[in-house]
This record gives sequence, C-alpha cells and structure tokens, in this order.
Amino acid sequence: MSTIVAICPYCRSGGVRAKNTALGASAKCPKCKSSFTIVPDDDLPDWVAKASADAVVISAPSAEKPKLKLPAVEETRAMDALDVTEPSPVLPAEPRPQPRPAAQPAPVFTPDAGEPAAPADAGFLLALGALALVGPTVLASQLPFGRLIALALAAIGFVGGLLCLGAEGRARIGGALAALLHAGVAVVVLLLPSWLNLDPWDAPPVEEPQGPVVIEHGTGIKTMTTPGAVLDAGRSSWQLKDVRVTVRSAVGPVELRGPDNAKRTTKESYLQISVHVANVGFEREVPLSGWAAGLTADGVRVTDGSGKQLDPAKFEGAFAPDRGRPAPRAMPGNMSEVRFLFPAPPKKTDSVQVQLSGVAFGHPEDIKFRIGALGLLVRPPGSQDSPR
Repeated sequence: MSTIVAICPYCRSGGVRAKNTALGASAKCPKCKSSFTIVPDDDLPDWVAKASADAVVISAPSAEKPKLKLPAVEETRAMDALDVTEPSPVLPAEPRPQPRPAAQPAPVFTPDAGEPAAPADAGFLLALGALALVGPTVLASQLPFGRLIALALAAIGFVGGLLCLGAEGRARIGGALAALLHAGVAVVVLLLPSWLNLDPWDAPPVEEPQGPVVIEHGTGIKTMTTPGAVLDAGRSSWQLKDVRVTVRSAVGPVELRGPDNAKRTTKESYLQISVHVANVGFEREVPLSGWAAGLTADGVRVTDGSGKQLDPAKFEGAFAPDRGRPAPRAMPGNMSEVRFLFPAPPKKTDSVQVQLSGVAFGHPEDIKFRIGALGLLVRPPGSQDSPR
C-alpha cells in the first residue's frame, strides 16, 4: 500500500502524509492550520517534484485557489525540509442505520380515566333536548289550558326531531325517535284525550256553582250552602269561585316581638284566630281590602257561646304579636294570611262563632264559622295551628 502527500490548497506550502486510502478524508495543514479534504489534483507547486519517489503527491483543489506569491526558497527546498506530518486522516464515519421506532397505538381516552371528552355533537344535543321535552309535554296537558300548551310543546319537539334527521349516527336515531313520540302525543291530545284523563273536545263546559259552596277538609267534596249558614271551622272551608276562606284557631300564651328582634311570651292566654283568604283559581287575581288585607280588625266579629262579643286584644309598649302574612291582593295559587287575637273565652265555653265580612273580597254577605271545643284547647306559644 503506497503513501500520498496531500498539499494544503490554502497556503500551498504545507502537506500531510497519509495512505492512498485516505481520499475523501479531512486533514489539517500543519503550516496554516486550515482543514481541507484530500482529493486528487494535477496543478502542484514546483517543489513537490522533488518529493520522494515512493509517494504520490496530490492536492485538494478549492473553488478559487488563492494567489500566493511563494518565496523561492519554498519552491526549491528539499523534501526532507517539507513540513509534512503523518497523522492518520479521519475518514467520515458512515451513518449507522437507526432502528425504526415501533408504531404506538392511538391513545383511547375514557371518562373514567379523567381525560377530557370530545366535544359533543350539536345535532346529538338537539336530539336529546327534543327527547327530554316529551315528559314535560305530557305533564303540561294536565294544567289549565293544558291541551294548547301540550300541542305547542309537541310541535316544538317534533320540529326539533326533524332537524336532527340530517345528522348522522345517534343524532339521527334520537331525532327520529323524538319526532315520532311528539307526533304520538299530539295525536293523543287531539283524538284520544281520554287517555290523558282529559275531557273530549266536544264535551259541554262544566258550570261552576254561582253561589258559595262548602268544601270538606280531607275529601274536598263541595256542597252548596245557603246564605247565613254557620260552617264548622274544624271540618270545612268556604269558597266562592276563586276565593276560599279557611279559619284556624288556638288558645294559649302569645309570643311578642320588640326592638332588635327581642322576644317575650305573655303570661295570659289569648284566642288566636288565623284566617286564610286563598286564590284557588288560575287566571285572575283577587283584590283584597279591610281585614282581608290586614289593614283593620273591622269586619271581624267574635262571640262566645253566650253571644257575648269579644273585643280584639290590645298590647301596650314596643312589643307586638305576629299579625301573619297579609297581602293587598291574592295572585293565583297564593293567599293572604291574617291573624287576630282576642281575650281567651271562659273555660266553660264550648264554642265561639267567627263572623267575617265578605266585602273585603267582593262578596256582599258575611261568612260565619263555628269553632268547637277542640279549637279552644290551650296550646303552647309557637305551636302549629291546625284547621278547626
């Protein structure tokens, strides 16, 4: 194996001795310390001709060879004076093939793993909403004007289901089911109202009694009453159209409230009468005035068993009893609760009579209740009143 001398292409005065297999390797000039690549070249300086016969002299060409004016002594010096080193050139290492990484399976995210779920499809959410509307549509049919409300909700759910038919997968299935169910509810309301416990469309309207009625507690049975009749407060209430009057009573000490929410209980017992004026209708409000709105005790007359009238109790000072929750009007489903206090009747009294003026809610006649002996039992302050 022969040797070669690689001439530096930059200074043209330094060289590197190497084996002939070093072609393509990188070398460093010992003269100018420049790095170059060993390749064959025919344009060599004159002094290279005096090199050893057993060495092949090559050079590394550059894109633009530097024009250097070399001194004559450099061109004629002997080979033994040539600045040549013999380090082994460094051949470029061949890149080793890297092993291809194994394909990793795509991660599967589940709600149990705590990973964020994919955003829900809008069509699927619309289908769920249409399905969820089926239950409220059926329940709405039992409300006043429920047929019209149920039909309107069924139309909304049906249209929502149809809009989901253009989607894919579960959204389409849910939309079709919602449209089918809402169509079925509409058919039942229109053609088979008895399935929902509704009256037929052509049924004659139920006429409400024109006069006052008595409603039994517990059963809700309504019976007509005559003007001036005395009702048992422990068993029934009085009603005229949307207005229902109920009387509750108790006998016992009264809790008074003063400044800074201070409380004090009386030593004496009082007859406590709580009157509820409720609006049981659905369409109109009931205006209240006088005693029904808690403005005055006029129009409320209480007599004991002997016919003696009891005067309203009076309290001096800054302490006053609870007067209930009076209101100037009773909205549908609401009521005005007014509380009246009277001196306790004699212990031997078996009953008292309460007479209320109906003018307070638009009725020209008085309403009369009788409170029996059970309603006159002494109760501790703060106890819950029950119908008597």
